[in-house]
Amino acid sequence: MSIHRATIRRFDPATWQADVELAGAPAALLAGVPVAAGLGEVLLAAGTRVWLWLQPGGNPADALVLAPEGVPLPWVTSRLWQPTVACATLASPAACASASLVAVPGLSLTVAVEVESRVLLLLAATGTLSAGGAYSVAFFHDDAHETAPLAPVATVGNEHWALAWLAVASGVAPGSHTFTVGHCVAGGGATMEQAQAMALAMA
Repeated sequence: MSIHRATIRRFDPATWQADVELAGAPAALLAGVPVAAGLGEVLLAAGTRVWLWLQPGGNPADALVLAPEGVPLPWVTSRLWQPTVACATLASPAACASASLVAVPGLSLTVAVEVESRVLLLLAATGTLSAGGAYSVAFFHDDAHETAPLAPVATVGNEHWALAWLAVASGVAPGSHTFTVGHCVAGGGATMEQAQAMALAMA
């Protein structure tokens, strides 16, 4: 799986799907791509640049519009979007048997911010879970002073699960900051098979 830049060409609120054009490939139009439920319709106008989660093979039904790439007009304030982006990809499946949140190896993101900022954290992941279990995933601000996970915490209960999920860290002080993905399981075990995480910092 990978995260790409794309442009919305059409959004259908009845199906909550969009037709999107991949950046740098005007002929690569993907029709009927599902859109993350948390995005409001005002953010999905034709021409809006977005982050797109895409599985190998390019099947639109397996893709997902995650978030706007820049600042759409409804979000414009006196603050400016900062071009600070960090990405991390899960190198190999990560098994989990812990009842408390533990770090997922390799899913850490480090961003440098110049002024107090908010950091948008995105995770796209798939995996498996023991029957009857509950698997949870969370971001941590891993700077030796934050012990609680950032809200919200994502929880799934399907034996074969997939999630596209985001969290926001507010009031991030100037400097270099690391955000880590953690996971835990209640009942049996779970494995994160594939995952990509991204951090975008904005003032």
